[in-house]
Amino acid sequence: MIVLKAGRAEALAARRHPWVYSGAVERVEGEDPGAGLVPVADPEGRVLAWGFYSPSSLIAVRLAAWGQEAPPVDWLERRLAQAAELRRGLSLDSDAFRLVNAEGDYLPGLVVDVYRGTTVVRPLVRGLEAVMERVTAALTGHFPGNAIFLKRDEKAARLERLELATGYLRGGGDGRQRIREGGLELEVDLERGQKTGFYLDQRESRLLVRRLAAGRRVLNLFAYTGAFALQAVAGGALVAVSVESSRAALELGRVCAGLNPELPAERLAWIEGDAFQYLAGGAGGELFDLTVVDPPPFARRRSDLPGALKAYTELNRLALSRTAPGGLLLCFSCSSAVSSQQFSDALRAASRQAGRAVQLLQPLAASADHPVALDHPEGEYLKGWLLRAL
Repeated sequence: MIVLKAGRAEALAARRHPWVYSGAVERVEGEDPGAGLVPVADPEGRVLAWGFYSPSSLIAVRLAAWGQEAPPVDWLERRLAQAAELRRGLSLDSDAFRLVNAEGDYLPGLVVDVYRGTTVVRPLVRGLEAVMERVTAALTGHFPGNAIFLKRDEKAARLERLELATGYLRGGGDGRQRIREGGLELEVDLERGQKTGFYLDQRESRLLVRRLAAGRRVLNLFAYTGAFALQAVAGGALVAVSVESSRAALELGRVCAGLNPELPAERLAWIEGDAFQYLAGGAGGELFDLTVVDPPPFARRRSDLPGALKAYTELNRLALSRTAPGGLLLCFSCSSAVSSQQFSDALRAASRQAGRAVQLLQPLAASADHPVALDHPEGEYLKGWLLRAL
């Protein structure tokens, strides 16, 4: 049993937040972090909730259920079935989607992505790794023809002492999988790619770029495998320039372009390099009509916040300087430590420093298959704006 300090139980019950921080824990009574769900109680021993215990983490418990009684024995299977039902009703324009978004699907510590014929699982806590056989059995029931591939999160593995290695749990393959998005065929590197292989959370923004791209010159910064650029050219972009520091990612982007011979190869440009340096002076300072600014997280923890806000301001100032009058920008932050207000403030500072008037056209967020629990605002990590620079 996890026993909370005096006063912390009332705060937990009032907020119903799914995380219990280590500072709120008074003592632990004989709990094994690999034991599955454990009870969380007030100082008098009254059980309030049930969750996965992580003794080495700042987040000591990730809560999966509330109430004195233990969840039913098939609670995990029920949650997976609910997640699958949600995705079936979303009518996504892709055969790749997020099936389980951790706390957003009330399955804390678990991410599951479906890539056509392969289901990728990513356990983030030891208690969930301990029930991985149940997870794989349930997933096989929902997607009986799919291989199941485990993608190890190395940071979580060190913190949680996870034992399972990256590789196939059921079925087999070469660590890659083709998918369809918006009519395009794309190759995903499940084994060596970022996260589970692809940024599924940006699907709707990529399809938005496709709708906006006709007759425009497009710049795709921090391009990864170039999916924004490919959708732009599919939508009629005159040219789409992808800037990415990873050679392997650019090579896979070229593979993806080759899977779609209807896309004019001469309209796609691939540049290996640093996005800040490119913006500051590369290619003679040419201007673009549509720019995608989608950097990696600049703030992985709250202590990173001051530097991150400076970086977001400078990056978007540079992007504005390379945007033609009347041009559009899609600007993002995927740092959960950066709030929507803080990111908007960074964009305002960038606008002032660039000397450009900017219109906010549309807020941007993760695709609908990445739900966020209302009591877990930290789950709303991806935020952005569609802007027009005058």
